[in-house]
Amino acid sequence: MERFLTKRKLLLALAFVFLLIAWNRSVNLLYAMFSLLSATLALSHLLPKYSLKGVTAKRTLPARAFEGDDLDLLVSVQNGHWKSRYMVEVFDAIPAAAPGSRNPMTFVARLPGRTAREYTFKVGCTLRGEYTVGPLTLRSAYPLGISPVEKTIPDTTQPLLVYPQVFNIAHLPLMSGSNATMGGAEAVSRAVGNDEFLNIREYREGDGLKYIHWPSTARHAQLIVKEFETRGMRETTIIMDLHTESVCGEGKESTLEYAVKVAASMSKFAIERGHSLQFIGYGNTPWIVSYARGTTQTARILEVLARVKADGSVPYHRAVVESVDLLKDGGTAILLFARTDGELSDYLYGFSLLKAKKISPIAVFFDETSFQGYGARGERRRRPSRLMEWFLAEGCPVYLIAAGDDLEGVFSV
Repeated sequence: MERFLTKRKLLLALAFVFLLIAWNRSVNLLYAMFSLLSATLALSHLLPKYSLKGVTAKRTLPARAFEGDDLDLLVSVQNGHWKSRYMVEVFDAIPAAAPGSRNPMTFVARLPGRTAREYTFKVGCTLRGEYTVGPLTLRSAYPLGISPVEKTIPDTTQPLLVYPQVFNIAHLPLMSGSNATMGGAEAVSRAVGNDEFLNIREYREGDGLKYIHWPSTARHAQLIVKEFETRGMRETTIIMDLHTESVCGEGKESTLEYAVKVAASMSKFAIERGHSLQFIGYGNTPWIVSYARGTTQTARILEVLARVKADGSVPYHRAVVESVDLLKDGGTAILLFARTDGELSDYLYGFSLLKAKKISPIAVFFDETSFQGYGARGERRRRPSRLMEWFLAEGCPVYLIAAGDDLEGVFSV
C-alpha cells in the first residue's frame, strides 16, 4: 500500500482531477492549479537528476573477514561539480550482513562543490561464504522530495570472502610420531630411523646401533644416536560430507555450517601441533587440499571451507572409499558425518581400506533430528546408531554434536 500511494502518484491524481473539473467548468483558477501541479511534477523529476550530476562515490573494505567479525567500511562521496549538492543518499549492498543490515545507507545533507566527504561504519558478517559486495547506488529527491532518482556507480563491486568461525579445541586424539594419541604437547619422535631426520640425542637402551651418529659419538666420547620423526603418524586428513541430500537444517543452524566450523577448528589444532594436514570434500567439484604444514596450509584450508557447498552427488560412504588412495599410511582420518543414520553396511568396505593402511579414524556425527527442529534444541539426541556403535566398538574416538551445542565444550574433554 505504501508503494502505491507515493507523493508523485497523489500529485498526478490531483492534477488530473483539477484538469477534469477545469475542463467541465471552464474555471481559469483550476487550470492554473493544474499547470502549477504539472510544473511541480516536471521539476521534481528533473531537479534530482541535476542534483546527482557530477556526484560519485567509492567504498573500501577488507577483502577477507571471519564469520562474526565486523567489517569496517569506508565510503567516500565526491562532488566533481563547482556547485554544492544537497540531500544525497548512498546505498550499498552487503550480502554477508544480517538481513536487516544488507543495504547500509549514507546520507549527505550538503556536499560543497569540488569536495569529498568520508564516512565509516561497521557491518557484521553473519555467515561464511564467497560474496560480491555492491554496487553503490546514489539517490536524491532534492529539492521537493517527490520523485527520487537513482544512479548506480559503475565499477563499485568488490569480492568478499568470509572465513568460517574458529573455536578453541582443548583436546583432540590425533596420532603422534610416538604411536600415542595426541592432546596437548606430546613427544613426536623416536630413534627408530624411519622417514625423517629430526635431531640427535644420547643413546638409550633399545636404540638401534645402526642409527649411531659416529662423528658426534667421537666428539662427546659417548654414544649419540640420530633421532627420526615417524612422519606417517603425523599426517591428518579431514574428509567432509558434501552430498546434496546430507544437509539438515537451514542457514547457520545446519549440519553443513556446524561441520565447516568443526573442520576449520580441527585444522588449526592439527597445524599448530606440527601435523601435515589434508582436506577432502566431494562437492559439485572436488575440493582437495593436499598434505602440507604451517600457517599457509591453514589459510588454504580456510579459503576452501569458506567456499564449500553441499552440492555434490557422491554419497559419503563412496567419498570415504575414493579418499583412501589420497591418504598416507599410519595417519589419522577425521570423518565428519552429516547424519547419524547411515547404513553400516555401506561403510564397511571403506573402513576396511582405512584399516589396511593403518589409519586411525576419528568420527564426528551431527544429530540430524536436532537440526530438523524436533524437540528442544541441543537436548534431544538419537540413541547411538549402528554406525556410531561400530566406531565405539573399535575403540575409535566418537563425537556427537547437536544444534545449539557449545562446540568448544564438546572438545574440552
